[in-house]
Amino acid sequence: MLSKTFLKEVEFVHNDKQSGAAKISEATLLILKRECLKLGKDLNRSILKTAIQLLLDTHPMATIENALLPIYLRLTQLIKSGGLQKEDSKAAIELIFATRREQMRISEKNTIETLTNALQDKSTILTFSHSSTVNTALLHLAGEGYRDKEIFVLESRPLKEGERTALSLANAGFKKIHLGIDFAVNEYSEQAEVAVLGADMIHSNGQVLNKIGSATIAHLFHTKSKEVIIAASPSKVCLRGIINSNRDWHPLIPHRDSKEITKISSPNLIVWNRYFEIIQPELISYLIMDCYKFPAPISRQLESFLKEEPIISLRKELQELWHEVDFTIA
Repeated sequence: MLSKTFLKEVEFVHNDKQSGAAKISEATLLILKRECLKLGKDLNRSILKTAIQLLLDTHPMATIENALLPIYLRLTQLIKSGGLQKEDSKAAIELIFATRREQMRISEKNTIETLTNALQDKSTILTFSHSSTVNTALLHLAGEGYRDKEIFVLESRPLKEGERTALSLANAGFKKIHLGIDFAVNEYSEQAEVAVLGADMIHSNGQVLNKIGSATIAHLFHTKSKEVIIAASPSKVCLRGIINSNRDWHPLIPHRDSKEITKISSPNLIVWNRYFEIIQPELISYLIMDCYKFPAPISRQLESFLKEEPIISLRKELQELWHEVDFTIA
């Protein structure tokens, strides 16, 4: 039976609207690890599946899928082998979680380094909202002495993540940092030579889910024959879509609280507040992922890359293990 502490922590993650994908996925790993260690010998696949599904439901983020589903595979193997009955079971659980965290950390580090190198010869760069991958790469540029960049940051509402990006870059000592509202994109696109965006989720067909406004930016830069770079580690790939071999992708994009937009109300007023939208692959010039810079058409490049990913080679096994047990409400 899942503990009350676990359920409270799940609710806390669900209500976290400020943290980025990397921080949230780290939190889900830590929450699940604590619960697994607490359950010990009482941990079974049904309880484990329920715990993971509750965490997956907190946010529609690929990083959570990529953090937790491989954990499910390894812990299921441990359960089936009787490993939880052994004296070193806690050490085995700790190792499973530590290994996955390190794998994700390395791929993110590689992605940041690849993006940093790709931006060294760019003098004017536009970015949007707050991508920890993009922001860290730009800070690395400053640290390596490439401070002569002029960077245009588009704000994103209602949470104003762009303000965070602009402040960190301004403090890093770049030549000029411009912060403007999202609809300054037409003005800024005349001055910036490249748009660099992160990704909240990527499908194997090349579609990218990112903050609302991203598709407009990509479309405008593409129309003007300027580069659009998406930078994301493999942990942003929609793992459940690959497991289910689903070529038609319809990610859940929930409506957020209307009060974030306005406090006025009327029976005839419909307030639209969604955070994410899809960027079509034909608008993307390059996808930077791990140590690679994939040129267009990125869907073809991405498909070949994913065939080499270890977790993808285990998709049939993971799919079978995931579907052969039911959730528990005990």
